[in-house]
Amino acid sequence: MSDTPVEPSNETEEIGIETPPTTMMGILKRLGPGLIVAGSIVGSGELIATTKTGAEAGFWLLWLIIIGCVIKVFVQVEFGRYTISSGKTSLYGLNEVPGPAINYQLGGKNNRVNWIMWYWLLMTLASLAQLGGIVGGVGQALQISVPLTEQGRIYNDFTKVQTLLQVKETLVIQAEKRGDEAEAKKVSQEIAKMEAGLDNDDNDGDEYLVLRRKRSRQTEITGTLEGQAFNDFNQVQEQLEKNDSLLSKAKEDGSKLETARLVTEIADAESKLDALGKEYLVLRRQYPINKARMSDIKKSIQTDDDKIWFTDDKIWATIIAVATSLLLVVGRYGFIQTFSTVMVVSFTLITIGNLFALQMNPDWAVTGQDIINGLSFNFTPITEVLGKSPMATALATFGIIGVGAAELISYPYWCQAKGYAKFTGPRDDSPEWAARAKGWLHVLRWDAWGSMVVYTFATIAFYLLGAAILGRAGLNPEGSDMIQTLSVMYEPVFGSIAPTLFLFGAFAVLYSTFFVANASHARVNSDGLRVYGFIPMSEESYRKTVRILSGVFPMVCLSVYIFYPKPAVLILLSGVMQAVMLPMLSAAALYFRYYKTDPRTRPGIAWDVFLWLSAFGMLIAGSWAAYTKLF
Repeated sequence: MSDTPVEPSNETEEIGIETPPTTMMGILKRLGPGLIVAGSIVGSGELIATTKTGAEAGFWLLWLIIIGCVIKVFVQVEFGRYTISSGKTSLYGLNEVPGPAINYQLGGKNNRVNWIMWYWLLMTLASLAQLGGIVGGVGQALQISVPLTEQGRIYNDFTKVQTLLQVKETLVIQAEKRGDEAEAKKVSQEIAKMEAGLDNDDNDGDEYLVLRRKRSRQTEITGTLEGQAFNDFNQVQEQLEKNDSLLSKAKEDGSKLETARLVTEIADAESKLDALGKEYLVLRRQYPINKARMSDIKKSIQTDDDKIWFTDDKIWATIIAVATSLLLVVGRYGFIQTFSTVMVVSFTLITIGNLFALQMNPDWAVTGQDIINGLSFNFTPITEVLGKSPMATALATFGIIGVGAAELISYPYWCQAKGYAKFTGPRDDSPEWAARAKGWLHVLRWDAWGSMVVYTFATIAFYLLGAAILGRAGLNPEGSDMIQTLSVMYEPVFGSIAPTLFLFGAFAVLYSTFFVANASHARVNSDGLRVYGFIPMSEESYRKTVRILSGVFPMVCLSVYIFYPKPAVLILLSGVMQAVMLPMLSAAALYFRYYKTDPRTRPGIAWDVFLWLSAFGMLIAGSWAAYTKLF
């Protein structure tokens, strides 16, 4: 490959060398790439993955969520420093990192693609699947607000009633815990009235209600325990779950002695449980089967026992994907920046306001003890776990919250589109160039840290709402009713207008993510095709490819959702792939810092310390994410 720096930008105007701003107002006017990145962050990461983690783990993993937002900014700035210093793109830089590589000829040219770039290709495929989950989420939001078919209306009514019943059951438990018998009786009467209004011929709905209440009973049992009693109960249940898992493995391996030993040990532990402990154990063991049956019931209602294949959410997702393709083909940087900024800021402010207003409601308020638990660097007790593995969900979330691996790579492309590298000019030995480079790096740091503040506040708000409402109510956002479940977070504050408000916000945030991420993928992947040698290195070829991919990628994402309509799974899959790539990107950032950036633009010792800490943290998170999926 040629060492000629590439300048990926689909802007047509020529941007000349400019002196960087020095005043606060001047700097603020030049910000923008971080807000575009935030537009793709405050969506699948925050609205879906973060709230799902809060629902599954409670408040206990707040510390991991905060670290996930802050730790990556140092690597983000180093990628930007490399681009300003060298004028080259992220992918070109990643392909310069030493290590194993594949050499091949394509079109009569020799190409060398290293190990990071081959994994990047796999991660990109997972990222497109993630966007499939997001366009599906947008489709679900529109399905709820504007159902297109009679079956869509029936499914909306079913999920709405079941979700509302579950919330009200939680309110009864909360009222009983604080000794408010009058409130508990009042809500119980509301539940009875709702059940009386259900279709008596709806056997599926009745079965679903019974199965879901078994899960609610688990939450009710643990809610009666406090202090040491809770700790003892949790310890016994954790040991029993561990032994259950070991017993299954021993049976698979055909180890009769180990099987007999575990059966005896489990029976002995069960004999020491009181009535509540035994009831909880039975419910916990039934939960995986019950959950699968509940999923089958919802699918049969949505598709009318498979008579309908193209459901309302898929129809809306198709409309959105086609519209996005058209917008991106004709779009420009300024339009994308304005669009994403308005979308993100509006819903973020609503969400933060919702969290503060929630403190006035004793049933759902976040307490000081909740925050202490969340910052204690502990993991979720098994008796508070909702879902299979909240830690696995959290690590997948770690990969996409804040600046995920995909955003770390795409950020320098937006910096180039904004003009930071071109304003600096080609690198030379003059003091003027060094001064410009330092000045524009100063602007870039403001941009990166400013956007970090925006998405960190949003992330914390979504996580706390997920833990406070969805976690306490035993609601886990997943499958085709994911958006319906998420809307519950706004009902305690906004009441009857909550569904409408949330649907607007969900559409705004998720569509902003879908729009911006597709725009980023078109730019980054067009450059990737140059690195792999599939298209010429010319700027004209790059711009043409960007336009083509801008139209193609939204349709690819749509196809993924149509054939696998599970948004949360698609999003978390990408999260795992991105979490695994984080250590590779941190290694690349260190390589850029010490070997590729101009010495005159290098940071001080304090920055280096935090950069190394960031790299170490990303290594732990990525390794753990890989371990949880492989073993």
